[in-house]
Amino acid sequence: MNRKSGFYPAFILLVCMLLISIAVLWDPAAAQEKSTQHFQKPQKLVIGIQPETNMFQQRKAYKALGRYIAKFLDIEVYIYTLPHYADIFEAFNEGVIDAAFLGSFSYVLMRDVFPVEILARPVWADSSSTYRGYIFARRDSGIRTVADMKGKSLVLVDKATTAGYLYPVLFMKEHGIDDIENFFSHVYFSGSQDGSAWAVYIGEAQVGACKDRVYLSLAEEYPEFKEQMIVLAESPEVPSNGFGVRSDLDKAVKEKLRDLLLSLDKSKEGRSALKDLGAVGFIPAGEEDYIPLYRMIDNLKLDLDIFLERN
Repeated sequence: MNRKSGFYPAFILLVCMLLISIAVLWDPAAAQEKSTQHFQKPQKLVIGIQPETNMFQQRKAYKALGRYIAKFLDIEVYIYTLPHYADIFEAFNEGVIDAAFLGSFSYVLMRDVFPVEILARPVWADSSSTYRGYIFARRDSGIRTVADMKGKSLVLVDKATTAGYLYPVLFMKEHGIDDIENFFSHVYFSGSQDGSAWAVYIGEAQVGACKDRVYLSLAEEYPEFKEQMIVLAESPEVPSNGFGVRSDLDKAVKEKLRDLLLSLDKSKEGRSALKDLGAVGFIPAGEEDYIPLYRMIDNLKLDLDIFLERN
């Protein structure tokens, strides 16, 4: 090779530039900067929780998950317990919350109010990631059929719930009852899933409806409840409360949240957070999971506006 030809210096320069480029590509700091340059880290993340059970129990159940997310995303996380199910729509729309664990019917209603993206949903100890709606009464009430319910009092949860409103209304329609207000002597809302179960147990109402997981947890914890109560009907399976986020949340944040939830069961700390929730893991969730619910609503031509009203 002729070093005086000018080729050699050019060749050396090219090699040096190539080595520098490789060094940058393999430099951890440079790689980190490249991978996070589009990550707009929020100052905080507010996660809304709908009032399924006792507020203090719920906060305790989600507290560990909030700490886990805060630690691994290096942001402040707040758990915000909503007083009513329907408050979830206003909370998202006004920017009060960034994410929430949405009941299946709440999510379906949400699509017409504010764009939310479902990232994942929990898997329970029995390997399911669904729930059913229960209609129940006290065993000593003598109520066993729809005919037996006529003139009795009914306690529901909230209009924005599947188990606590949509299912019992549809169940009654299937049995020829189009107006539950006239069929029952009194219809009222407890505001929470466990509230409906307890209302029937203590005799404040004669027929009730709520989510099976809440009903069964009460039956497991309180033998007297299990002995005195009877399930009269149950709905088809619908998706468990999915973790939904604002659609306009930074894309990288959404991806990190999804990855974090789906890998919770891979670490000791993550499994501890799951245990507090009563779950063993999370699985991916999406719009397609709610297709059966959409079809049910469309086939019955339900006016969704009434479900968004305050009880």
